[in-house]
Amino acid sequence: MTYRIFHNYRFSQLTLGTVQLGLNYGISNSEGMPDRAESFQMLQLAAQAGINTLDTARQYGHSEQVLGDFLEETGQAYDPNLVSKFKINPANLGHPERAWDEVHRSVKESLAALKVDRLPVCLHHKGAEPMAEVIKILPMMVRRLKEEGLIDIGGVSAYEPEDVAYILEEEVLEATQIPVNVFDQRLLKTGLLEQLRSQSKLVFARSVFLQGLFFMNPAQLRGSLKKAELHLVALQKLAQRAQMSVAQLAFSFVRDLPAVDSIVFGAVNQAQIQQNIALLNGPAIPPDVLAEIQDVFQAVEEEIVTPAVWRF
Repeated sequence: MTYRIFHNYRFSQLTLGTVQLGLNYGISNSEGMPDRAESFQMLQLAAQAGINTLDTARQYGHSEQVLGDFLEETGQAYDPNLVSKFKINPANLGHPERAWDEVHRSVKESLAALKVDRLPVCLHHKGAEPMAEVIKILPMMVRRLKEEGLIDIGGVSAYEPEDVAYILEEEVLEATQIPVNVFDQRLLKTGLLEQLRSQSKLVFARSVFLQGLFFMNPAQLRGSLKKAELHLVALQKLAQRAQMSVAQLAFSFVRDLPAVDSIVFGAVNQAQIQQNIALLNGPAIPPDVLAEIQDVFQAVEEEIVTPAVWRF
């Protein structure tokens, strides 16, 4: 396990996403949520493996509560870097004080659930609302949260690649979580990922497996995802050429992007955590296959790479 040193923190190359501990989540998840005992065992396994960064959000059901209970029960045994998020109601974007009240309340609720006094990282949980409107008030929100000692590092969990351009313009927005995977290479094509690197932003990558879409049977896709069938077939063929599993191919693609500091992955059991640790230590993609990946999937349809718009 390698670590990115950022301010006074060491962020592990793997970040355990904990939405699955609070919600039934993921298109290919057939197991549902783990119970409390399994959740605690998963968190303990991750910590023992050197995964010291945990991702959660107010919108992740009772995920924050599970983490808070775990930290309370284990005492000083673990001291993870917690990353949580807050929403801003689009109706409040034109009303800074109303937005501040909403954000302040959300962050305080996160701290109470997590049973901590301060969040190492706190991100705006960006939705489909225009980033041009969000950016008018977000830097002020982050500064106030820092001034009150509620957070150390602020930023944005981006909804779409265009959001990143605004993050680059604001020094106070030091961290970002971005969607990037074999199918979704928009940040690479626009050069925005490289700009994040040049500004030394803290970058978390999510959707490495596109919420489990990569593991589905192409012939069984329905609704708007039917369009992904040919892409999945191509992905499987490329994995065979590379002599890799689809999981390893997808993981290695994101892992080896120079700008990515930590990969956010989800799990519903201990075996999946161990599998992701194994993927972290897996081989690089052969150069010829990597070049073909960048060519074949350079323009995958937005309705495929954006889970929020999937229709079944």
